Amino acid sequence: MSAAAPGQGSFWLTNRGVVAVCFLVLELVFFSTDSVGVPAHLYVSGDVGGTPYQAEWFMVAFLVPAALIMPLLGSLRERVGAKAIATVGPGLFGVACLISAGATDPQLFIAMRVLQGLGAGVIPAAAGGYLGGQLGEKYTPMGKGLVALALVSGSSIGIPLAAFVTWYLSWRVLYLGLGLAALAAVLVIARLMPASSGNPDAEIDWLGYGLLAGGFGLLALSLVVGNQREWFQSATYVVMLWSALLLIALFGWRIATVPKLINLRIFQDINYCVSTINLSSVMFFLFMVFAIVPRFLGIVVNNTIENYAWTFVPFVGATILTGLMVTPGVSPYLLARSLETKKKLCSAAIFTFALTALWMSVTSAQQNNSNLTLQLIAVGACFALINCLEIQMSFSTMPAELMTSASSVLFFCTNISKALSGGVSSAIGTVSSQGSWERFREQTFNAQGAMEPFQSPLEGHRMGLHGDLWSQGSLELMNHAIAKQAEVVTFINIATMVGLVLLVLSVLPQLHRSPKAPAKTGEGP
Repeated sequence: MSAAAPGQGSFWLTNRGVVAVCFLVLELVFFSTDSVGVPAHLYVSGDVGGTPYQAEWFMVAFLVPAALIMPLLGSLRERVGAKAIATVGPGLFGVACLISAGATDPQLFIAMRVLQGLGAGVIPAAAGGYLGGQLGEKYTPMGKGLVALALVSGSSIGIPLAAFVTWYLSWRVLYLGLGLAALAAVLVIARLMPASSGNPDAEIDWLGYGLLAGGFGLLALSLVVGNQREWFQSATYVVMLWSALLLIALFGWRIATVPKLINLRIFQDINYCVSTINLSSVMFFLFMVFAIVPRFLGIVVNNTIENYAWTFVPFVGATILTGLMVTPGVSPYLLARSLETKKKLCSAAIFTFALTALWMSVTSAQQNNSNLTLQLIAVGACFALINCLEIQMSFSTMPAELMTSASSVLFFCTNISKALSGGVSSAIGTVSSQGSWERFREQTFNAQGAMEPFQSPLEGHRMGLHGDLWSQGSLELMNHAIAKQAEVVTFINIATMVGLVLLVLSVLPQLHRSPKAPAKTGEGP
């Protein structure tokens, strides 16, 4: 079947078009799962007999493995072929989702979250490789744009989707639906995607990958451990931190001397290098804002997850609508067609996000949903512009055969930034509340009569008054008013810092360079 021009529809009825849609579905599923927040996981924790402490690990167990598997995918594609990684990884994710939907204890759920992360981490690279390199020259710009559009759409939809499904149905239905959607897409891909043979003799630098995964993985996990204990007073944290730094240094040495893990040809594209740096830097701070808003809405503004889900609906609309307007082949009124226009619009979006963050920092315990809704609309539009434009610029001149490697490294950087930003955000919260929860817990001993009114709600709690697994939830149980004020201070501190830093980072998109025009040969003798 011949392909028509974008927008006429017949392309999407071809095998290539159907497979492209399935990859878009997988991307939406992955980034939606990526955005399932701690409030939804508190419901999971209650259902499987966990604690607020473990609810935080439910997030980390997905985010870190999903990021760490990505740098390996370029080498795996060369060895086993594109179709193998496009079916096995998402298939593992789908099966793990179905098992987690029936979990009855926190250990099983955490184990399934790890498998979800390992499987789902394959999706962005596989989708980028296909959409950006397998649709043919005519549709390549559209495919590269759709990679970014699926990212911003899934990331925004995931927040209210998880809240609504958890509130009205069950978190089990959420994971069941995500798993079934992923497996359905995998079945279609397995049937229609052309077979691709790999090279069984292709080398994989397992030592380099081990150093990378160990270093960045320990660094991300150490931030969680440090927040839940007394940082450098905890021997566990100190060992994890120094081990992480050592492994990262060894990985740097390894990649410089034996560059087998990552195809270094991708870094010959200056726009790709600039976008990787830009997105890694900017998204670190954007995700800090995304991490604090749901907690603020729940703890300070007294929303249920249903209420704050409705607050996020305009955010979703602004994100998707803005993303559509800058995606080639999708919008008939495409904004920012040239590289120069994209650079200016992206810088303006970062600058506007900075001003919005500073606006958000002017808050108090009397904040209301209406004001936050307006702020989230601005955040959504900026989020879509930054991601869509930077990803388009990063892939604009990338050869088709390098798209899988380029996608894997780019999304590794953004996802590890998200994992690290969550830890840093929590650290700022710890400092804002004047001490770690470990120190707070040590003051609640039985002989302290003044603590009796606060201890009474904990009578019969299976962890007791001195359990090692106490967490932030302990403070809310003991004194909600203190927790509310601490959350306000944390929100102000983080929003102010993000706003000030992004004002500076708004110049980064200007580092992109236009491709050199071919030399003129003249029109005649």
